[in-house]
Amino acid sequence: MTFVTTLDLIPGKNDDFRKIVKNMKIPDDIRIKEFLSLFGKPDFMIVFEAPDEERAMSFVLKFATVTVPKTSLSYPVDKI
Repeated sequence: MTFVTTLDLIPGKNDDFRKIVKNMKIPDDIRIKEFLSLFGKPDFMIVFEAPDEERAMSFVLKFATVTVPKTSLSYPVDKI
C-alpha cells in the first residue's frame, strides 16, 4: 500500500525534527519512495509504502511530536 504524508513543522521544533530524521531507523517493512522538503505549507511530504494502515500509522507517529502529520492512502490514477 502506498501512503502520502504531509508534515507541517511545529514552530520552534526544527532542531528536534532534524534529530528525528537523522537518527530515524526505518523499519524493514516501510519503503520510503520520496521524502521532500516543500516551499510553503506543508513543510515536508513523504511518499512511502507500508504493508497496512497500522504499520503506516506507526511510522508516521515518529514525527508527531514535532509536526502535524496528515496521511492519505494513495491509489494510481491509471487503476481507477
